[in-house]
Amino acid sequence: MADSQYPYPPDRFDDEADAVSFHGAHRAELPFWRENLLYIIIIGAAVVLLVVLLFFIGSMGGNGDDRADDPTAAASESEAAETSSEEAEGEPTEEPAPEADKSTPLLVVNAGGQGGLAGTWRDTLEDDGWEDVSVATADNFQEEPVVFYRDEEDAETAQALAAEVGAGEARQSDEYSAPVTYLAVEMPGEGDEGGDEG
Repeated sequence: MADSQYPYPPDRFDDEADAVSFHGAHRAELPFWRENLLYIIIIGAAVVLLVVLLFFIGSMGGNGDDRADDPTAAASESEAAETSSEEAEGEPTEEPAPEADKSTPLLVVNAGGQGGLAGTWRDTLEDDGWEDVSVATADNFQEEPVVFYRDEEDAETAQALAAEVGAGEARQSDEYSAPVTYLAVEMPGEGDEGGDEG
């Protein structure tokens, strides 16, 4: 509307409108990337974050498999350790020597050919608490000491004696009339265990 047609006298608002009308009329238009810079940054950050997350999840999946394998191996190792510890616990229960009834009649046979062998063992065993020890000499000599028992009820006593004199496992036999018989081949002190006990 022309000034001649404007019915009111100019005031301070008209002056401000005239001053503003010249500003920005020839300003260049901003490029697309600059107008949308904030959106470009957000999209780029989202893409980078997505790539990082995918890489992290992929690596976790691989470690998850390793962890799944490791506990299995650890479990099998712990089972093996438990089994061996159970066996180790089982051994001490078998290890203590059987209780010997030292009142059981015991025959010591000189099977080593040394003079006084049976008598020396008799003295040693009597010192260890055996109450009824008799001696004899074998017709045939042998190299290893042996303990025999006739009846099953004397097996524990025979095994206790075998452990004491170092004769290994006691054996059941009817060859001798005594309930327990020890065939000695070495003097006390010459054998591995007999020397310690005598």
